[in-house]
Amino acid sequence: MTMPVADKPKVLAFDTSSRRGSVALLEGDALHAELKLNHLQNHSAKLIRSIDFLLEGLGWTLPDLNLVAVGTGPGSFTGIRIGIATGLGLAQALSVPFVGISGMEALAFKTTFPDGCVGVLLNARRSQVYYAEYRNLGGRIREIKKPSLMFLSELQKEIRNRRIYITGETSLCVKKSFMGSKAGWPRLVETDLFLAAGIGRRALSVKRRWKSGNFIQCEPLYIRPPDALTKKNRAG
Repeated sequence: MTMPVADKPKVLAFDTSSRRGSVALLEGDALHAELKLNHLQNHSAKLIRSIDFLLEGLGWTLPDLNLVAVGTGPGSFTGIRIGIATGLGLAQALSVPFVGISGMEALAFKTTFPDGCVGVLLNARRSQVYYAEYRNLGGRIREIKKPSLMFLSELQKEIRNRRIYITGETSLCVKKSFMGSKAGWPRLVETDLFLAAGIGRRALSVKRRWKSGNFIQCEPLYIRPPDALTKKNRAG
């Protein structure tokens, strides 16, 4: 695998796993440009235009890029598929490394604390959430509970009275009265839910996971099967 020679790689990162689509350009850890789209419209109609817009604004071109990082989910089946396919296509066309980063992992990476673990939750609709846990080990995060689909009532039992930081869509906890004062445990940590910049920074910290070549593959993090498959199984 060929690594970028730049000391501060120029990174294109984007996420299309939810209605909060985002695209970011970074040089090393420094965020140079970011575009956030909070819209239900299919991201496929805007993703390439958004990338071109940011590149033009910075005076960069596609061949300037050293790495493509893409959100792998969880979230919308169609959105995740579009993002991964676009990222793989760009990386192969530009002959640069590619890396897929879970949105939950990206959120945990920027919400690390030396004295506790971090629970990350995202709204999965239908009274359910996606939930995973990570621990900070000397500045490195480690997954200790794999992402899973849970009902809100199950999550309430999972985190009640635990010494844990909760980040992601924390408004779900407040609305469902999961906890009392923010001074107690668990503790809520508010964060930016547009994931592209966090995905880019996390990608830079895991160079061992970069992939390059003509036949790159990436495993999406769907968790919940697509509705079409569920309906097919029920019909069968």
